[in-house]
Amino acid sequence: MKTFIVSDLHLGLKQCREAAFLAFLDGLPDGARLVLNGDTVTHFYSDDNLSAEHSGVVDRLREESYRREVIWIHGNNDRRLKLGDPGEIKFARDYAIGKRLYITHGDRFDWMMPSLRVVLIPVRLVYGILAYFKKSKMHVAEYAKRFSGMYRVLCRHVTWNAVRYARKHGYEAVTCGHTHFVEDRMVKGIRYLNTGCWTECGLVAVVVVDEDGVCLQFGTAKKIGKKKYSPIVTN
Repeated sequence: MKTFIVSDLHLGLKQCREAAFLAFLDGLPDGARLVLNGDTVTHFYSDDNLSAEHSGVVDRLREESYRREVIWIHGNNDRRLKLGDPGEIKFARDYAIGKRLYITHGDRFDWMMPSLRVVLIPVRLVYGILAYFKKSKMHVAEYAKRFSGMYRVLCRHVTWNAVRYARKHGYEAVTCGHTHFVEDRMVKGIRYLNTGCWTECGLVAVVVVDEDGVCLQFGTAKKIGKKKYSPIVTN
């Protein structure tokens, strides 16, 4: 079965590109499996609190679950979410396609952010001030990317922990979200992919798994293209 994997839609935030996501759903082939790899919703414990537009996306996902397999993996933002009517959506902490690919949001591999909450207070404070006075539509993760050194350390931290887990359990590849940073790398013989997010302008990324293998595709609001990121080999 062909599988499409996305992450970090963040319904509930003004930065969410819900129109692009709906266009992506329109282009899914019949019968393909859809995996929502965490943070589909942001800090809402019930879909009743979402705006009409974002609640409509949840309704669409519910409809999709009646005609295709929909796996909703919990992330750090939506682990407590309760849908009034989940339809046939299957909720899980993680998901695997044989030993070919292990799928999890990535927060379980992030031991750094929880321990740096106090250190990151100034960054969040400056972001909050800019968002308020400049009416910025930038997501906090996009703002954090301005601190490239710190952000790069966070991404590598998640990558290496994910790869270590995959190697220990015999998986050929692992895909995460969480960091909002698109990647396709070979690390110590394990392929690591990250699908980024749907809260920034530009391209969106999707992992596609079929009989030909695993690839990272990206596209715009209208269509997911076939161009692949070239793996970056690291020692």
